Amino acid sequence: MNKTRIQPVGGTHAIEIMAIGIEWVSPLDEAQLAALQKVYDETSQIKEFLPQHSPVQVFTIQHAAQFGPSVGGPQPQPQVVLPPQFVSQAAGFDLRRMEPSGTTSWVTSIRPEFLSCNCSVYDRWKNVSLKALSILRPFVNAALSAGAQISAIGLQYQDAFRLLDGVSPEVSKELFRQDCAWLPGHVFDEPSFWHCHQGWFSKGPDGRRLLNNVTTDISNINDICFARIGGQHRIFSTSFDTTTTLKINASDIDRILECLHDENKKVINGMLSDGALEAIGCSVGGA
Repeated sequence: MNKTRIQPVGGTHAIEIMAIGIEWVSPLDEAQLAALQKVYDETSQIKEFLPQHSPVQVFTIQHAAQFGPSVGGPQPQPQVVLPPQFVSQAAGFDLRRMEPSGTTSWVTSIRPEFLSCNCSVYDRWKNVSLKALSILRPFVNAALSAGAQISAIGLQYQDAFRLLDGVSPEVSKELFRQDCAWLPGHVFDEPSFWHCHQGWFSKGPDGRRLLNNVTTDISNINDICFARIGGQHRIFSTSFDTTTTLKINASDIDRILECLHDENKKVINGMLSDGALEAIGCSVGGA
């Protein structure tokens, strides 16, 4: 592959962003969210690495009615309907690390429904996953201790290549494998932009249900053509046939993430050409 005309966005790799997500069986209540806020307040390593703290509020509308004395029956009847009331409620917080350039490099989001950690300064999985887990683990432990349960764990990647010669069948054939299982053959004849999305289930560790979603496209952004591969892989707290609940414990997280990373590597190795794999430091053949 001609790296002067097809360029991985990271130079030695193509990863724009990596995200790890943990979803809860039921939304966290105020007490559970407060327990996670306490983790941040009392963990100096996290506060130093993610110094920007932004509370998140949600607004709900409450309709109120004023009731007067009963008229014509035993039940009170509304006499005056008051204007809707906007009520603010705490809904978690975001933690950020900013680079000297002003860009955001790490974001951790705490919400009633999920906990996530995003990294946009990726180098290698071993380094980034260790850092992400050092951030996430104290929050997970606090949530589980407060009664939360994990419903799913997800890993998301977005790989991107700049296509300096624009889009063409020749470029698609140079970047992607024509015998790829995740791309229909006709995209290699398309003279313009294209998009492909698909998903499938497979078996994860301990027979858990694993959902894979892969989105591939070639598009134009600010007059530069990009090829992007978005991979999202999620393991659920249920068996593959969904008949049995398989609880996810804190001790399962590392092993599950390694499985999800392997799933993503399988897709990337099966989709990119040998030249593209060599350009991003991946061994040809999936090693």
